[in-house]
Amino acid sequence: MSANARLIAFVLGALAVAGGTLMMTLAGGGGGLWLLITGAVIIASLALEGRYGRPGAPTDVPPTAWQLTNERFVDDETGQLLEVWIDPLTGERRYEPAGRDPRLRGPGA
Repeated sequence: MSANARLIAFVLGALAVAGGTLMMTLAGGGGGLWLLITGAVIIASLALEGRYGRPGAPTDVPPTAWQLTNERFVDDETGQLLEVWIDPLTGERRYEPAGRDPRLRGPGA
């Protein structure tokens, strides 16, 4: 999630918590309980998002961790021969043109 989207979600969650609390205080009873719970769930999900990871997010795998497999195939779109590299720790796969070693690339490449 982008930084702006996280900020907007946090603000909405905080407003929901504040509104639910206000409704419960003014109306008494559980009038704003659903709003309070909804806001708390939004804020909790934002807090836990970074801890449990995001599928598809780049990993901090050191370049030397990649291992070449015996898999090779021709990409249907480009017609280029690709080799399959794998990170043995996470199981993440990377498809590189034949002969290009991802371990030799610098950071951010």
